[in-house]
Amino acid sequence: MYRSAMIVALCTAALASPITAATQAEKRALRPASQAVQTVTTDAANHSVTPDMRTLPLHIGGRVQAIPLPPPMPKGAMIYWHHWPAIYFEGAFVGDRVVLKFDDAGNEYRLLVDGQPPIPFFRPGKVEIAISGLGAKPHRLRLEKVSESFLGHGAFGGFYIPKDERPLPVKSRRRQIEFIGPSGLTGFGDRSTKSECTFDEMARTTDAQQAYPALVAKHFNADYQVNATSGRGLLRNVKEARKEPGLIAIHSSTFIDQIVPYSDPKWQPQMIEIMPFADFVTDLEAGEKWTSFEQFVDDWTRSYQALVLDLHHRSPRAAFLLDWADESDVSGPGPDVDLFRKKLAAARRTITEMGRRSGIREIEFITYGSLRGKLDQTGCLHHGSLKDHRVTAAWLEGVIDSHPGIWDGK
Repeated sequence: MYRSAMIVALCTAALASPITAATQAEKRALRPASQAVQTVTTDAANHSVTPDMRTLPLHIGGRVQAIPLPPPMPKGAMIYWHHWPAIYFEGAFVGDRVVLKFDDAGNEYRLLVDGQPPIPFFRPGKVEIAISGLGAKPHRLRLEKVSESFLGHGAFGGFYIPKDERPLPVKSRRRQIEFIGPSGLTGFGDRSTKSECTFDEMARTTDAQQAYPALVAKHFNADYQVNATSGRGLLRNVKEARKEPGLIAIHSSTFIDQIVPYSDPKWQPQMIEIMPFADFVTDLEAGEKWTSFEQFVDDWTRSYQALVLDLHHRSPRAAFLLDWADESDVSGPGPDVDLFRKKLAAARRTITEMGRRSGIREIEFITYGSLRGKLDQTGCLHHGSLKDHRVTAAWLEGVIDSHPGIWDGK
C-alpha cells in the first residue's frame, strides 16, 4: 500500500434502510440569553405553510436542483434537492415567525438564527417546522446541512413567513472558494470519540460544517462549495465503491450519484483546493484496467492535468491549491515506492508547466509536513477529529494569508 503523510484512510461505502420520518408534532422552548422565548414546533401533518404566506428569497451555498412546488404552496415555493456536503441556505426577514419545510429522512441540519445557539434537525423527514417568538424585528437565518448524504439526496423546501411580515434580501459574498476531494474534506466521522465505527456511527458523527474547508471559508467570510465525497479518488475509488465513477467524472455534476450538469455563471471562485491522493489508498488488484502501477500513475497524472485545465476554463480567475506530498514522505515496501516518488516529482513539474502554458495565475502545491505530530486522527476510520480540523484550518488560513492579493485575483 502506498501512502503519503497527507493520505487519510477513506470510509467503507454501504447501503442502509431509509429512516422513517417522525409522525408526532413536538414543541420545545428555547431561551437564548437576553432574548425572547423561541418556540420550535414540528408539524408532521404539513399544515403550517399556508397559501397566503410569503416565500423568502434564498442565498444558497453549494449545488442544488430547484424544482417549483405547485399550489397550494405559496407563490415562488421551491424544493431544493442536494447531494454534496456542506450545503447552506440563507434568508432574512422582518417579523416574529418563520416556517421551514423539509422532505428529508436521511440528513442532519442545524439552523442558526441571528447568531444564537444552533437549533438541530436530525433526519427531519417530511415535516414543516415553525420557529416563533423571535420578536418583531429583522432576523437572519442560516440553515446548514451537517451530514454527508450517505442515505440519499437531501431536500429542503424553503423558508416561509406570514403575509404581514417582510422579506429581506441576502447578498452573496465577494469571496468564493471551492474544495474537491474525498472524505478528508467532508468531516467524515469528525465528532466520533472512537476510530472503529459502524456505518450508522459514521453517518451520525460526520459534521461537514466543522470540517476544515467550511471553517476556512467562514474565517475569510467566503461562500464555499465542498464538492467532496467519501471513498472517491480522481480515477479510482476504495474497493467498496470501485465500480462508481471517480471525481473526474462527477466533479461538474449537481449530484454525486447521477450526472446532472451543474452550471452557475456567478460561481467564479478565487481559489480551488484539490485533494487528489485517495486513488492510492489501496494497491492495484487483478481485473482493474491498469496492468501496472506505472501505467496507473501516468494515467492519473494526465487526468489530473485535464481536471485542473477544465476547472481553469470554468473559473479563469482561480488560483489552485493542490494538496501534495513531498516525495520523501512516501513510504512502503517494494520497488514501486521509488517509482512513485519519481512519478510524483515528474507530475508536479508537468502540472506546473501546463499551468504556465494555459495562463493559470497561480498553482501552489501545499504539503502538510508541518502538521505531522499535531493531529490526533481519532475520528471514524482514523479520520480527523474536530480538533484536527481546527488545527488544519488554522494552518491553511496561514497559507492563504501568505499570498497577499489572492482574493483579488493577483
